[in-house]
Amino acid sequence: MHPRGKSLPPGPLVTDEDIREELRRLFDAGPDSGLVIRVYGEPGEGAAAADAFREMFASLRMYEGKQHDQPLEILVDAPSKAHIARALSVLGHEQHQKRILDHILTTFGRRLIDPLAEILDTTPTGSVTARLTMLRDIFLAHVADLRMTPESQQILSSDLRKLLTDDYLAMVAENEERVQRPRVAKLAQQILRLVGSTFHRALKRWPAHAEQIASSIARRSPKKVRLSEVPRLIRGQITDGIEEFLWIETSADIEGALRPMLAEHQDVMPVTQTKLDRSTYREFADACWAIIAEHC
Repeated sequence: MHPRGKSLPPGPLVTDEDIREELRRLFDAGPDSGLVIRVYGEPGEGAAAADAFREMFASLRMYEGKQHDQPLEILVDAPSKAHIARALSVLGHEQHQKRILDHILTTFGRRLIDPLAEILDTTPTGSVTARLTMLRDIFLAHVADLRMTPESQQILSSDLRKLLTDDYLAMVAENEERVQRPRVAKLAQQILRLVGSTFHRALKRWPAHAEQIASSIARRSPKKVRLSEVPRLIRGQITDGIEEFLWIETSADIEGALRPMLAEHQDVMPVTQTKLDRSTYREFADACWAIIAEHC
C-alpha cells in the first residue's frame, strides 16, 4: 500500500516532444507527402508593388496604438485587394505554417486532452481519489439508512472504515491509473493527430482561399479611410477572415471525429464535450496576424 498523500500528479499525456514529432510527421514526410506550398500574389507587379506593400505595413506599425481622441484627418486609399492578398500569402510558407500548427497543437490540442488527464489524477484531491472517497461516504450513509440497532450499525460501519481506509483507497486509485494510463495516452495521441492532420489539410488549402478572402475584404472596405484607422481596419478584417476560414475548414471535421473516439472509451472515461470553442479560433487568427505583421 501507498500512504495517502504520497501520490504524485501523473505526467502529461502529450509532451513537447510529442508535438514536435507530430510537426515532423506533418511536414517532413518526404517528397511523396503531397505537400505543396504556393505563394499567391498579383503577377507582374514587381518591385513597385513590393515597395507599396512594405509602405502599407510601415504605416500600420507607425500608427497602431494611436489614441482615438487624437485622430489623424488624413484620408488615404484603403489597401487594395493585391496588397491584402500579398499579406495573406505569407501564411502559405511552410515555415510559418509550422509555427501556426505548433501554436495550435500546444494550446488547442492540450485543451482537448487535459480533461483526460484529470480523469487519471490520483493525488489526494484528484478525480480518482475523490470518486472513491465519495463511494465510501455513500456506503456509510446507506448503513445509517438500514435502521439497525446502534450496536449492529456500529459494527458494520467500523468494519467498512477498516477496509476502506485512506491508504487502501490510494492503492486502488494508483492501480486504476496504471491500468488506464495506456488507454488514455493512446486516445490523447489520436486526438493530437486528429487536430494536427485537420489543421494541416486546412493550411494546405490556404493559398486557394487567400485571394478570395482578400477580395471579400477589399469589397467591404470603404474607398477612403483615415490613415490612423488603417491598422484597426486591416487587422480586424484580416483576423476575421482567417478565423472564419479555419473554423469552416476544421471545426466540423474535428467534432465529427471526436464523437466516436470518446464514445469508444465512455465506459471508463465519461468525457462527452465535443463542441469546440469558437473563441479559441480567434487566438489562432491573432497568432497568424502576428506572423503576417512580422514578415511584411
